[in-house]
Amino acid sequence: MSWRSEFVAQVRLALPFVAVQVGLMAMGTVDCLFLGRVSPEAFAAVTLGHTYVFTLIAFGMGTLSALDPIVSQAHGAGDSGAIARSLQRGLVLGALIAIPTMLLILPVRAVLTLFQQPPDVVPVAVDYSLISIVGVLPFLLFSAMRMTLQGMHRMGAILIVMLLANLLNVALDWMWIFGRLGFAAHGAV
Repeated sequence: MSWRSEFVAQVRLALPFVAVQVGLMAMGTVDCLFLGRVSPEAFAAVTLGHTYVFTLIAFGMGTLSALDPIVSQAHGAGDSGAIARSLQRGLVLGALIAIPTMLLILPVRAVLTLFQQPPDVVPVAVDYSLISIVGVLPFLLFSAMRMTLQGMHRMGAILIVMLLANLLNVALDWMWIFGRLGFAAHGAV
C-alpha cells in the first residue's frame, strides 16, 4: 500500500473514534455553557465536583479500555465466543469497579475540605458529586459495551447513542437547571 492509501484507511478508522470522544466532551461543554449562566459559584462547584468524580471514574475507564484490543483480536480471528466472553467479563468488571468508585465518592466533603477548597463552593460540589454516584455504574457499563463495539469496528450504534445522549443532555439541562416545562429549577445540582 502507498502511504496515501494507508493514511486514508487510518483516517477512516479514526474518525468515528474521534467523533465519540468529541461527543463525550460535548456533554461537559454543554453543562458548562448552561451553568455559566447560573452563577460563577455554580460553575465552580460543578467543575470541582466533576473533577473529583471523573478522577475516580477514569481508573475504571482505563481498565475497561483493555477490552478494545482483546475484542479486536477475537474479531479478527472470527472468534465470536471470545467476543461474548470479553463483553461479559467487561460488564462484570465494570460493575465490580463501580462499587469502590461509588464508595470513594462518598467522602467528597472531607476530601474537598482537606484540600482547602472555597467554603462557599464545597456544599454544591458535594451535592453534585453525591448525585453523580447514580451514574457511575451505567457509565462504566457503557464503557465496557463501547470498547467491545469499538473492537469490532461497529461504531454506528455508539455514534447514535452519543448523539441522542447529547440531545437529551441539552434538553434536561435546560429543563432542570433553569426550571422549564414545569420542572423546578435546580441550578448546579
